[in-house]
Amino acid sequence: MAQFYAYDFIFDNIPSQKWDLKIITFEDGSLFNGVGSTDINIITQRVLRKSKPYYLGRTQEPVLEFPLTFGSAHEITAIERDLISSWLFGRSTYKKLYILQDDLQEIYFNCFMTKPEPLYIGGVNYAFTCQVVCDSPWAYNSERITSGSAYKKESTGVNFNIYNRSSEDEYLYPKIYFQVLEPTYPFPTQIVWFVNNSDGGNSRIFNWNYLVENDRITVDNDLQIITGVNIASNGATFPIEGLLSKFTSKNWFRLIPGLNNISIYGSLYYEIKWTERLKIGG
Repeated sequence: MAQFYAYDFIFDNIPSQKWDLKIITFEDGSLFNGVGSTDINIITQRVLRKSKPYYLGRTQEPVLEFPLTFGSAHEITAIERDLISSWLFGRSTYKKLYILQDDLQEIYFNCFMTKPEPLYIGGVNYAFTCQVVCDSPWAYNSERITSGSAYKKESTGVNFNIYNRSSEDEYLYPKIYFQVLEPTYPFPTQIVWFVNNSDGGNSRIFNWNYLVENDRITVDNDLQIITGVNIASNGATFPIEGLLSKFTSKNWFRLIPGLNNISIYGSLYYEIKWTERLKIGG
């Protein structure tokens, strides 16, 4: 006997209830059918008179893809079909897709919806099929944020743990924002250190120097992009001159899988933001 499953979804921050649409599947109720998140491409090199190839590494090149069928209990009119198509298909960038079922709470796919095909019953359009093509082999958890302030001298700092629950067996590069507070007397400028004690410790410091009060710096460690401004006492905003030269260590901050013990030194307010990657597709 055929089974019927229905799930609401959100795409590009717009809920499917706006058009009374639900994800629907028949028979086994499976949402996923295609390349899974765990599929890898193994890179090897063979040489003469060696029976065992040299292992050079592996890449996870296949992105996560799966077919999707969604529809409505009522007829989808030509005008509704145009609005739905404009919302879901032919978008210029990846958009977030949330499937509202219990085991996917706070999890989203960063994706395009491609190959749309309307489905008709008796000449009336009730549903669509399409292919969801993600930007990576992963689904993502909602962004995690840890924040706080350090007011102590450089020799003490603050210490806390971050647990990286990503399924990916690689480094995770978070975004970091920090605002420099009043420098510790008698130093006229501020030194800021972020140390992952679980990833090399003091041998691999995310180190900044020659900073002054109200410097505000944002670092995307994944894309290796740094921006920074200084807020004057009158509220005026000025770009920080020689910003890259103040990043003295040139070590991009990263998290290892599992437990990360973090120490931060200096006088600053900080935010660390990261998004965990999950093997949802098998």
